[in-house]
Amino acid sequence: MTAIDKKQTNAVNILFKVMPWVFSLLLAGCLVMAMLMFKTNDLKPEETVTIRTIDVALPLPPPPPPPMEVEQTKSESSSASIDLLGMGEGPKIKYSDTPKLEKPKKSKLKLPKFDMSSLNLGQAISVDFPILEVKSLDQVPQVISSKFFPPPKSIIRKGIKRIPTEVEIIIDQQGKPYIRKIIDPIYPEMIDTIRKWVKHARFTVPKKNGQPVQAVYLYGINFNYGR
Repeated sequence: MTAIDKKQTNAVNILFKVMPWVFSLLLAGCLVMAMLMFKTNDLKPEETVTIRTIDVALPLPPPPPPPMEVEQTKSESSSASIDLLGMGEGPKIKYSDTPKLEKPKKSKLKLPKFDMSSLNLGQAISVDFPILEVKSLDQVPQVISSKFFPPPKSIIRKGIKRIPTEVEIIIDQQGKPYIRKIIDPIYPEMIDTIRKWVKHARFTVPKKNGQPVQAVYLYGINFNYGR
């Protein structure tokens, strides 16, 4: 083999040894370039979004309903009415030229009930007539009628036969007495009996100079339950 052939053979051997490294370098360079390209693509700014307004034409609202017409009868024209159908204004009151008043039915009225025994007649009796003491009258009033009331059961159980009580009464111009103050009922259970007796009693009309007057009388009532 000649020297030239040896040189060619050595060159081929060297080429085969270098070729893998060259290909490795080329492949590594390609990978680096690809990575750089992907990185530059990621760093690109985001695309801007443009918002555009769109005008939408809405349909017109329906027209307002026509005003209501209220028919007024002949009987209604004579009474006061309130017009609340005005737009934007306050209520209008129409007054009748010939108003009519309704009378209440008597069957629906309830008469009040008064407990005359609970009234302070010293203040309730009319002040037009002065209340005089018995000693200033022409004559001391006398009992002309009264009603018997049985004693309470507690008095019966105690066996009490006589109870002298004392009460201050006012006698009006008709001789009717009213309790002003129970001075001494002796027994508390006798208070109701005293009230009943005064309510049903009648006296002679108290008079001053021959004229009927109201008089205050400190009267003693003796309840006798003995046989």
